[in-house]
Amino acid sequence: MPPSEGPAPDPTVHDGLSAHDWLEAEILSGRLPPGSRIVLDALAERRSVTPSEMREAAIQLSNDGLAFLDAGASLRVAPVSLADLRDLTATRIVVEKEVLRSSILAADADWEARVRAAFGELTAVEALLGDNPRAHLDRWERCNGEFHGALVAACPLRRLMRFNRLLYKQHERYRRLVLVQRTTPRDVHAEHLALFEAAMARDVETACAVLEEHIARTVDMLANGIRDGSWFGAPAGLP
Repeated sequence: MPPSEGPAPDPTVHDGLSAHDWLEAEILSGRLPPGSRIVLDALAERRSVTPSEMREAAIQLSNDGLAFLDAGASLRVAPVSLADLRDLTATRIVVEKEVLRSSILAADADWEARVRAAFGELTAVEALLGDNPRAHLDRWERCNGEFHGALVAACPLRRLMRFNRLLYKQHERYRRLVLVQRTTPRDVHAEHLALFEAAMARDVETACAVLEEHIARTVDMLANGIRDGSWFGAPAGLP
């Protein structure tokens, strides 16, 4: 009997991820590029779930700003633009500074232990970036997210925390789209070290100032990457 046509099942289908989390990872990583159509049947077959489960996941992600319905009612990955990046970054700075401030003010020994552990993991992977940054991108993104998450973990404002996580994910997509194709001489570990030291000293104002500069430097790098087309799938003449 000839082999059936269609996409092969995803080898990571037993990784424990829900359809939502898997589809989110495909979008954040850029494996589903900005503006591309989300072909529900094909993706559902790859993931060994039903098309309705995949559609529900895509609709949930549209609520998070990672997907949208086009004029023909097809689900697509959200596009990217410099205007959106700037708006996202300005919003993230306002929100993350506030949750960081609240977290440091409410910090305890458990918070400090979590931040120290996350910073240790991040330091270890950042020591490897000089050799081949792209080879360690997935691990770096995970450790970077855990470090930023640990810093704000003591914030008691649950709704603001949820919004902060959403903004972080949207920013992650821009980072991955550019960094997978681009290296930079920027010393990101020095920035993380300054943020870590200010947080450990419970110096709220310095920590917030360092965080703002850290995020702003990231957006400058990403904007340059989008302008010169050094991210895969970049359309010509992106405004």
